[in-house]
Amino acid sequence: MTTDHKILYDTEHISCDYAARDYLDMAEKTFIEEFSKKLTEMDMLDMGVGGGRTTKYFAPLVKNYTGADYAPYMIAACKKKYGDSYKFIECDVRDMNSVSDNSFDFILFSYNGIDSFGHDDRLHALAEIRRALKPGGIFFFSSHNLNWSGLYGIFSFRAKEGSCFSLKKPGRLFNLLRLRYLNKSVSMKRHIKKLRKKKAGHIYDNSLNGKAGIYYITAEEQVKQLHDAGFNITATYSRSGIKTDDEEILDSGCWIYYLCN
Repeated sequence: MTTDHKILYDTEHISCDYAARDYLDMAEKTFIEEFSKKLTEMDMLDMGVGGGRTTKYFAPLVKNYTGADYAPYMIAACKKKYGDSYKFIECDVRDMNSVSDNSFDFILFSYNGIDSFGHDDRLHALAEIRRALKPGGIFFFSSHNLNWSGLYGIFSFRAKEGSCFSLKKPGRLFNLLRLRYLNKSVSMKRHIKKLRKKKAGHIYDNSLNGKAGIYYITAEEQVKQLHDAGFNITATYSRSGIKTDDEEILDSGCWIYYLCN
């Protein structure tokens, strides 16, 4: 049982950290390049907006923009950052009772926000997103890749700093032992292999200082979840921004971006 991520995200310290972020991932840049002309006619929901990292880049391009997050501190940070320029609402993707059916042409759920939930809540989120999309609407999101080729490495004392979840050298041994304890596994290789057989599961990977169990999933299983929720997969993108279905390229990154309608 993992800690409710809302408790972890809904703090002034974390919201300020997220509000200071000002960049797009390469896959997000690729998406904008592909859809820039279509975005002008779209009503967009930026789910899990955090501190507004993506707002600066997407909001000026779309017809109508709404940023949403379940953490009040995050929404407060967005409003402080952007004032009345754009609309921001407190909303939990697992139960979007404030959002009507068929409300948006485009829903973005960036920075692996969907991985904050357990399995059942994840499926509820997908169902709610589909409900909120207009017929023909598109959904673009990222999720941690259980088949990432570097996954074993982040639990190694020799892990390179600068990787997705690298641990700083001071105190690294303590942190690695702590992560083994949190994952309830002496051998992380064995733990990861078990999860890969199941095709999905939670891993404590030092996100939010190791306080958050993160949902990892194989691309194959993610596609199945999306199909079961009523989505059609149109493309996958590597974290480096390459539009591809080549498993070797996709598995070279710690997360994958999925485009569906």
